[in-house]
Amino acid sequence: MNLEIRIQKLEIWMNSFCIFVKKNFMGIPELKEIIKLKLENADERVLRIVDSVLNEYSKETIAFDSKGYALNLDEYQLKVEEGFEDIKNNKTFSNDEMASKIQQLKRK
Repeated sequence: MNLEIRIQKLEIWMNSFCIFVKKNFMGIPELKEIIKLKLENADERVLRIVDSVLNEYSKETIAFDSKGYALNLDEYQLKVEEGFEDIKNNKTFSNDEMASKIQQLKRK
């Protein structure tokens, strides 16, 4: 299956997933608004807990890049976006090209 067909299938899947999420879950803007309202009335203890959770969340490793470096959620999302940009700009390798590159690395 060529790359263009795979990209089209991925886009179709992503669109249907987004529709499912919109129909079945509260949207991010609504959730943010509810949280803002709750935080306005929160005491110091709750605010410190929320701050701690958000700090840990931003540090949490959720994946590793191709060189083995740990990625938190924000870094991972940036890498995914970079990957989609590479695909759109045709900055990809065929299986044969990649196999050749791997063989070259093994020889070194």
